[in-house]
Amino acid sequence: MDNSGTPRILRTSPRCCQTLNPGNNGFFRNQGCPRIVQYGMTLSLLSCCWSAAAQTEIAAPNSRTADFAAMGRYRQADAELISARRTVKVVFLGDSIMEYWGVRAGAWFTHAGWINRGIGGQTTAQLLLRERQDVLLLHPSAVVLEGAGNDMRLGFSPEEIRDNLRSMGELAESHHIRVFVAEMTPVCDCMRPLTGLRTVERISELNSLLAEMCHERHWGLLPINRPLADGDGRMRASLTIDGVHPNSAGYALLAPVIEQALRKYR
Repeated sequence: MDNSGTPRILRTSPRCCQTLNPGNNGFFRNQGCPRIVQYGMTLSLLSCCWSAAAQTEIAAPNSRTADFAAMGRYRQADAELISARRTVKVVFLGDSIMEYWGVRAGAWFTHAGWINRGIGGQTTAQLLLRERQDVLLLHPSAVVLEGAGNDMRLGFSPEEIRDNLRSMGELAESHHIRVFVAEMTPVCDCMRPLTGLRTVERISELNSLLAEMCHERHWGLLPINRPLADGDGRMRASLTIDGVHPNSAGYALLAPVIEQALRKYR
């Protein structure tokens, strides 16, 4: 561009059309080209690379839709409950142990207003994130907090799991919702190796922490571990579909425990 602002075409030697090779400092160089042309070509190439990178879609970690807590799973169902002004008595917030109940095995409770909000594979951190939408906004009388297996499988300590459940319970309590916390259920390698970090000792340690927490906070503890466990504290093979999740017979043993604890909310 000259002083008048009119663009000018820079004339170069035909040698500039030769193949460019990387030179020092990573710039593409050609000895027959003026330096300004060499840099211009370099910037053009870099610009193309940046443009292509900017248009590349980066896969969202941990979720197909970048919805870490899977808030979309029950969003519509929650909205319909609120719109219809339906009375919600108890919300069961949990992982696959809760989600599979009445879907893959067992029979879900017939009491009106008992709402299942389980999502398989979730950790207590994810449950905490969706508690407001899937529990608080429904204004239930009580909430059952169930979850720990995925946390423990991934290496979280019993204390970390307890603390997330405590946060959920305190949040619910601040909204005048009665809190019930379920024990972690046993695991076995009766069908394939699944125990990993979910040892009998670590599960027992967590359940002891949950019992102490519930006693301290005056929350209800749901003792759902022992009905499924054998003499060594592992899941009984006759009560599971895979070593982690109860089968219909297993859920049938848990139902009276839940019914008794929540009899006020039937």
